[in-house]
This record gives sequence, C-alpha cells and structure tokens, in this order.
Amino acid sequence: MMDSVRPRTEELIAEKLDLERLLAAGGGNTFRVADLGCSIGPNTFHNVEHIVQAPEFQVFFNDQVNNDFNALFRSLPPERDYFAAGVPGSFHTRVFPNSSLHLAYSASSAHWLSRVPPEVVDRGSPAWNRGMIHYGSAPKPVEDAYRAQFRKDMGGFLRARSEELVSGGMLVLVFPGLPDGMLHSETQAGSVIYCVNLSILDLVRQGVLEEDQLDNFNLPIYFPHPWEMRELVEENQCFSCIELEVVSPESTWLQQGGVGLRGWAVAMRAGMEELFARHFGGEEILDRIFDGASQKIAERAEVIMNTKCKELPLLYVALQRK
Repeated sequence: MMDSVRPRTEELIAEKLDLERLLAAGGGNTFRVADLGCSIGPNTFHNVEHIVQAPEFQVFFNDQVNNDFNALFRSLPPERDYFAAGVPGSFHTRVFPNSSLHLAYSASSAHWLSRVPPEVVDRGSPAWNRGMIHYGSAPKPVEDAYRAQFRKDMGGFLRARSEELVSGGMLVLVFPGLPDGMLHSETQAGSVIYCVNLSILDLVRQGVLEEDQLDNFNLPIYFPHPWEMRELVEENQCFSCIELEVVSPESTWLQQGGVGLRGWAVAMRAGMEELFARHFGGEEILDRIFDGASQKIAERAEVIMNTKCKELPLLYVALQRK
C-alpha cells in the first residue's frame, strides 16, 4: 500500500469492518482479500492480519492473463501469514464468485482503461486524435471519448465488485486522479507525456517511424476527477462512500527539477515499456523515443516546473458494500 494512505486505510479497516458479521456472511473462518491489478509485486496491505483478528487469511492476486504470476509468487515473503493464489482476468468484469470477498484493494491500476477509446483512432470521427498519444493536450472531443470509456470501464468494475463483496465488505482504490477543475495538461505528468509525444513526432519526421504508427497509438489511461467517481458510485447504488478525496503522493523527488524531471520519462518507460514495444518495435526504438523525451523535458524544464500541479495527485476511494 502507498505509504501516504496506509495509516488511514488501516484505521478504516479497523473501524468499519465487522469481522464476526463478515465471516458469517462469507461462510467459514477465512478472511479473503483481493489485490486487484497486482502486476508482479504484492500491493495488498501487509499489516491487515494484525488489524483484523481472523483465524485465517487468503489473499488473491489478480491481474491480466499475460501478467508474470511466477515473478509475483517469487516476490512473496516465504514467512507470510496468509495463503496466496493468483487469479488471471480483467478486473473490469467478474473474476470472483458471488459474495466471496471481504476486502478488495487496488493500487495504481484503476486508471487503466480496458481499451483505447475506438473513436480516437477512427479517421472519420470528430475525436480522431491525429498525431497525439493521449487526451491531455488534445481537443475536447478526444477527452470526452476517454471519459466515456472510463465511465464504461469503472461502471463495470463497480458492478463486478458489488457482486463479489459480501455485505459490509470494503473496496479501497488508490490511483492517479485530478482535483476537481484541474486539467491533465496542467500537471507535470501531462507535460511529460506531451514530451514523449514530441519525441515520437520527431522520429516520424525523420522517417524512423511511420505517421500511421503514431496516429494508431494512444495511451489507455485516464485520470478522473472526484466528481466523476462520485457520480459512478451513486449510479451503482450498491456502495456507501466512506471517503473519496484527492491526496498528495508521498514522494517529492520529481519536484527537484533537472534529473528529477527526467525521472518522469524513466518512470513512464518502466511502467509502459511493453505497451510501447508492442506497437513501435524493440529496444533501439524505445531508447530513441525516451532519450528524445528526456531531452524535450530538459529543454522545457522551467515551464514544466511551473505547471499548476507538481506531481500527479492520487484519488483515494474507500467504499463499503451495502
């Protein structure tokens, strides 16, 4: 769990979860936790077994079918106090039986869309995102298409969790978002994505990449505002909202300029390398894309450092199944 929200989440678990009722509803003495979008590292709270005094714990690690679950299992502590299992499948749909979970948690994953909005790669659509890789610096129809896709995906996510969680169970989400009224282009993250975009444009102009390769590539991520999540929770009608707010990330190293700003490109490559490689090619092309992005960032460091939001905030959502 991210350190900035760990204490509050542990407090909410201790305060809101009625263990006796939950175990009775779920059948048996095992407290079941789902870590949704776990990738290859366990994000689930390590201290949950000390907060909830259950006889036994089982943690389900969920991610896409192409996730390296073997790497995940190797990263688990050998002396862990819980039973572990991997569950492949998209969390935008059902991945667990009815009323089988007591606690579901997702860190840094819920902003990923199930797909790129089809309109943004459709040449006949007003939302065609020509020459761009994201909605941050694009026209409004592009952002609207991204928002519509997020609403569809998060709506499916909430419906699935409402069926999988027992009554009284909790859902906790921590993922990048934006304060109400802020544009993605007003964040340093938005500026860095734009620099990656400029780097790809340079490679198109140089003939290294085809224009169609750029026009057919968009990042399947969306950073919602609190109002958007509130609407979706209210529409779902199955959850009580305990907390829904924007919180600051715990790290500040990206605010230090120069090397720190270039670290954005490094971090972006680390998190999305497979996505870029699958579309644009191998290591050499990736080096050129992200080396170019680092140079663009350095050239624009003063402007980027003066953006409205120095780091991409986190959206913290804690819900309880009615």
